[in-house]
Amino acid sequence: MSDLIYLYGIVPNHPGQNECPAFKGLDQTHEVYTLSYGTLAAVVCTLDGGEYSEEALKEKSNQMEWVQEKAFHHHEALLTIREALPVVPMKFCTIYASRSSLTEMIESHKEKLVDLLARLEDKEEWNLKIYCDTAKLKEEAEAHNLTIQAKRDEIATMSPGRQYLEKRKLDQVADEEVEKEKDAFCTDFHEELKAFCEDSTVKDTWNKQVTGKDVEMCWNSAYLLATQDVEQFLATITKMKEQSSPSGWQIEATGPWPAYHFANLS
Repeated sequence: MSDLIYLYGIVPNHPGQNECPAFKGLDQTHEVYTLSYGTLAAVVCTLDGGEYSEEALKEKSNQMEWVQEKAFHHHEALLTIREALPVVPMKFCTIYASRSSLTEMIESHKEKLVDLLARLEDKEEWNLKIYCDTAKLKEEAEAHNLTIQAKRDEIATMSPGRQYLEKRKLDQVADEEVEKEKDAFCTDFHEELKAFCEDSTVKDTWNKQVTGKDVEMCWNSAYLLATQDVEQFLATITKMKEQSSPSGWQIEATGPWPAYHFANLS
């Protein structure tokens, strides 16, 4: 069976400038190399056609250890490439049956690939995740939130029987106000950070089973920044992290990453 081509990403092809780093490919046997397409180059490695055929991959995809190991390799490879060159990253397990099929893809998207690489020049992707200790935040809200205080004052004027019923509603009001505060905190901070960025996107949050944390994730976003703006971007996050932690907020910024969220061929 013929060999296959595994594609990591597309990089600029400018002889005499930075070159793609050398490392072992997905199978840890074949070396990674580049294929030239004028001003573009494809970062690839060779794979055995039998071991990585469509049928073989379907079977391997059910082996969690194999998937984790190879997906981690793909991610680490893109990080290594990104340190040397702008890169349009491909999804894990992007495989072509032949060089001609790879060439066809690149030629059909060449203009967009050139534009994406120009856009990514001297740019970095950073990710932001915000977590919240809901119980702690509710404590703060019950002590300082005006809506909750107004409801509490209203209940105090009622008859004892009515108070009993309304106090049960007070907890619901508190929960609603906490959710409003979560949304306001995250969206306001996101808008503040967007001022430093060329582009941004809001992603789905993860549950506790995925994060492994005992607090709730309430925000997940990604930002594309010019390298010169990264320091101020991170300083803003650090300042907010220090100010908000006493109220139960946990803020995590990670990067720089390959531009997974801003270099999509769709």
